[in-house]
Amino acid sequence: MAKVFIEKLNNDVVYIKNTLGRDLEGSEFVVIGQLSGVVDRGTKDGATLGLQIQPFLEIQVAIADLAPQANGYAAGGTLYFNQATGRFADAAGSGFVAVGQIAHNRLEESNIITFFKYPLAVG
Repeated sequence: MAKVFIEKLNNDVVYIKNTLGRDLEGSEFVVIGQLSGVVDRGTKDGATLGLQIQPFLEIQVAIADLAPQANGYAAGGTLYFNQATGRFADAAGSGFVAVGQIAHNRLEESNIITFFKYPLAVG
């Protein structure tokens, strides 16, 4: 699934039950209900997990976790996430929810994009 990188963490973590039906890895991006965020450490299915949820957190996503470009992953555009596939996209589609605003497209120089996470997933 989608492993991401956060450069500047703070302590805005909520502890909720892993209801996704599978074990999760640390640094994995997930959406549970309307909460979206980054799993702080590996968590078994059904166990309590720590989720980094701070809004406007800048998150890096590698090209391997991106769906094919629809809008060029342009800065300022909306970023969407599909929990079932673990892929991010720059256009809405079936199963995708809006999770943030694209901050930088660095696909040419370093195969990543960065985005600012919305407070809640919108779908």
